[in-house]
Amino acid sequence: MTDKMNLETFIRLFDNDMDAIDYIFKAHDDGKVETIEYTLPYYTLVSPSKPQTDTGSEYDRLAQPPRFISYACSTQVHSYEVRIADAEHGDIVVEFPFECYMSMTWFNSHLINRLSDGWGDIESHELNITDPYDLECSALALQRDINFRQIHNTRQAVTGNAYVTIEQFEQNCRDVVNLLDENKAITERIEYINDVQSIAQLA
Repeated sequence: MTDKMNLETFIRLFDNDMDAIDYIFKAHDDGKVETIEYTLPYYTLVSPSKPQTDTGSEYDRLAQPPRFISYACSTQVHSYEVRIADAEHGDIVVEFPFECYMSMTWFNSHLINRLSDGWGDIESHELNITDPYDLECSALALQRDINFRQIHNTRQAVTGNAYVTIEQFEQNCRDVVNLLDENKAITERIEYINDVQSIAQLA
């Protein structure tokens, strides 16, 4: 029997965070922990009217509908999964989605160094989404959340810093505008895909 749960549910099995961490570490030392990193392709906003560069960085903000392209070597972390083989209670699978700031902070603070191999790597698999439209929407929704987080971090850095140079302030503002523009295009692309799928279902 396998019991899948999020971090909050897992921690509630113990008296405190440290007991939960110690439980994972002991199981890891006994060879009973398997950690997997699930990835999604990273999609870059491009324009069909412009030649694609090696980085895919050039795009036309006015392209309608927005178009994105993914590169085989470009991926992003969707989630981590920690599977603990427990002979008494059955397998426990703890999921750490990248979109959840709390669980990712907890994973990166306490587990990633201990559960990775000697080179700091974790076994990686692409998330199994076979429909290309669903795959693109899932990846873009993740990118949009990550962008929002970056916008929030940049705003905190600017407002919480006693002094920033004019150049730093200008660059921060440009970064935020670019992220907002990208998120607008992501939302339009997801809405376009949803419309296409709805029409296909009605046909």
